[in-house]
Amino acid sequence: MDNGLVTGDGTKVLTVQEYDKFIQFIPEKKQPQKTYRPAFELNVITGLRYIELQRLHDNPGWYHKERNQIILPPDAQKKVKQKLVKRTIDKLPSTFPYLFKAFLEAPRPPDRSSWNRNLSRWSAKAGIEPKVGPKTPRKTIESWMLKCGIPEIEIYGRAGHDPVTSLKHYQSLSFTDYEMRDIRKRLLEWGILRK
Repeated sequence: MDNGLVTGDGTKVLTVQEYDKFIQFIPEKKQPQKTYRPAFELNVITGLRYIELQRLHDNPGWYHKERNQIILPPDAQKKVKQKLVKRTIDKLPSTFPYLFKAFLEAPRPPDRSSWNRNLSRWSAKAGIEPKVGPKTPRKTIESWMLKCGIPEIEIYGRAGHDPVTSLKHYQSLSFTDYEMRDIRKRLLEWGILRK
C-alpha cells in the first residue's frame, strides 16, 4: 500500500489531486458560515502555523487588502525561538479577498484537538492515508514551493523559519512528473509562482 508523501518528521504532504479531493470532504453546511473549508484552504495557501491561523481569525486587520498581504506581528506566533520582528505573507491569489471574507464569516478554527479530529475524519472519508494533520497545510505549501524552485530564502521569510533547520524535512520528497505539473499549475493560479 502506498503511504503517500511524508516529510522527515512524519507529516503528510498532499499532492494537488489529494488536496482537491480532501476539501470536497470538508462538509459544506447549508449556511456557509458553518464550514471550515475556507480555514483549510487559507491555511494551505498561506502556510500559517495553526495557532497563527486562529489568531488571524481574531485579528483580521493583519490582512491588508489593498496590498493583498498578511503582515503578522511578533505576537502572532508567540514562539520562544521566534526571531523575526514581523512576517509578511504575500504572493496571494487575486481571489484571496473573497476567501478571506469567507474565512472570517465561518467559525473560528477550533482548538487543536478538535481540528485534529476533524482532519482525521475528513481524511478517512476522502481515503487519504496517512491522514492529514494540523501541520499538513504548512508542510504541503512549503514542499510545493521548494520543489518548484522558489528560492529557499523566500520560503524562510514567508514561513518564518530558521534557515538552518527549516527545509531539511523536504529533501526526501519525490513528486512524479504529473504531480509536479499540477503543483506548478496550482502555484501559478495562486500567484505564488511567477511565469
